[in-house]
Amino acid sequence: MARKYLRIAEVIEICGVDEEFILRLEQENVIYPIIRRRRKLYPLDQVDRVRVAHLLIEEMGVNVEGAEVTLHMREQMIAITPRRRAEDFQRTSDKGRSDPRPI
Repeated sequence: MARKYLRIAEVIEICGVDEEFILRLEQENVIYPIIRRRRKLYPLDQVDRVRVAHLLIEEMGVNVEGAEVTLHMREQMIAITPRRRAEDFQRTSDKGRSDPRPI
């Protein structure tokens, strides 16, 4: 079973960032670690936010506030996608039933 939380050293290695970058994201409330047994751990969704924030800030020149807005919009779009697919499927199914073709 895959682990649900990573230590900061693992996040640093996976995302190719330094500790200061992660701490800056925490200070700016871009990521939210959890505390377990007096250790900071990062849920996988927060690790993904670090990865994308690094791309936006370090490689694309977006400031931290812009990265936060972009991350929020990205999460909203990801959440909408499955719901939208279900709605589209329902619409096409309903259309097929309510529009009988004449013979």
